[in-house]
Amino acid sequence: MFKPELWQSHNEYRTIVNTFGRRLSRNSPKYSFHSYDVERQKLLNLNLDPLTGYIHRFYSNGGRPAKKQAQILRSLILFVLLFNKTPAKTSLTLWVTEVLPNSTALTILIGCTCTQELPPLGSYYDFMNRFWMGSRDHYSRHALLPKGRNGKKPDKTLGADGKLEDGGTVSCRDIVSDIMAGLPASDNPEAALQTIFTLLAVLPSVRLGLVDAKNLTLSGDGTAVVSHSSPYGRHLSSCSKTCPYRDGCSRHYSDPDATWGWDSGNETWFFGHTLYMLCCRNNCLEIELPLLMKFTGARRHDSKNFLYAIDGFGRHLCGLSPKNVCLDSAHDNIPTYELLERWDINALIDINGRAKSSPAALKDITFDKEGHPLCPAGHKMCPWGNDPIKDAHKYRCPLKCGRIASCPHAETCSPGNYGRTVYIKNHGDLRFHPRIPRDSEEYRQIYSERTACERVNNRVLNDYCLQYLKIRGKDHFSFWAMLIGICIHLDARYKTAHPYAG
Repeated sequence: MFKPELWQSHNEYRTIVNTFGRRLSRNSPKYSFHSYDVERQKLLNLNLDPLTGYIHRFYSNGGRPAKKQAQILRSLILFVLLFNKTPAKTSLTLWVTEVLPNSTALTILIGCTCTQELPPLGSYYDFMNRFWMGSRDHYSRHALLPKGRNGKKPDKTLGADGKLEDGGTVSCRDIVSDIMAGLPASDNPEAALQTIFTLLAVLPSVRLGLVDAKNLTLSGDGTAVVSHSSPYGRHLSSCSKTCPYRDGCSRHYSDPDATWGWDSGNETWFFGHTLYMLCCRNNCLEIELPLLMKFTGARRHDSKNFLYAIDGFGRHLCGLSPKNVCLDSAHDNIPTYELLERWDINALIDINGRAKSSPAALKDITFDKEGHPLCPAGHKMCPWGNDPIKDAHKYRCPLKCGRIASCPHAETCSPGNYGRTVYIKNHGDLRFHPRIPRDSEEYRQIYSERTACERVNNRVLNDYCLQYLKIRGKDHFSFWAMLIGICIHLDARYKTAHPYAG
């Protein structure tokens, strides 16, 4: 049961920290309260009160009231802020059982007046599991799943863009059709975590001016997150090695959601998940912030991950609407352009030179990132004016135009005197004719903000150690990613010296 009167309000928390903190600072330096001054200011700028009107629905209507819920959440956030700075390192068990009981300063910072008030470890895990809206049966240590649940390491069959082939039956066109029809693109068991992240991090940052809501530029990208678990599962202790059915019997998987994927950045296989994020950058304040974080299958292509993410963005970000969307060439497909055009959003997407512009496109003609056609030898074809009859831009063979001295494909590609000719329709394709021309200075300046995703990826994986946490399951990965996202917003508030205006 959730009782609002048991929730520690932000004013109560500020009173405890300021009152007891002064006593600790004045009476004895052994409490080291001043050594956590940065974390203290960040937590004082975190108002948990907006959650009281939302999270009550995740508690039962009867039974024993849940206590110290605000303190538990604040303790988890402080734990993330202090990763590898305390003897607990990244162990939640050590943090709860050893670090907090032996530190009066940290006890005060989470909102407890004495160590006797500290919540037990089981309450932390109960809080972490409470907001997962999907089934948790397959996470149970007693759950038995068939052999091959996580699949096996596939053969190295990569697509033309260097990505692992998705292999799914749902196409980008199918996803966009559902979104345009007003249907949810997919099940979203992490919806509650996304809402909590929005209430505690995104909306306060919008109010403080850290996120430019009127001129918002979104960047999307996915990154590989390794799961520290076995892809083969674990047999029951009662199943001996001499059991004749051992090879085919069911087994327990510590991370049943993880799959094999290909990390194109490091060019290696990994077993785990893909973390897809939508981020933004404030050029004036020089900060990058995550706005939505979503874990997906390791095999799923980023073009589909974006569609699922942008659908969730519209449903959970309380009316926040982007003006521009910057994506890399993995997202270069017609349905994505059509969806963004439908929503009146400027699409800034790199051209995937290996992807065809239409089913009738020439197979040996590719395109560079600016949408300029390249001949089979890789040279830029020469622009040759506009054809009013075909309503298209005309491009000719660079050899016949005198731009290059020789070509190995001269005899097979363009044996005629005029040379090979390619036409690109003027207004018939959103992909080659976006709202902002790719060769313009405006496009270059806006698209430079796409690196915000790469910087946030580095902060999540390395600075906040998500890559090294010994956690299992999509539910716990999503929860800890939410905490890390909140901490990144708190870091930005502290950097810009903005107090929280509740």
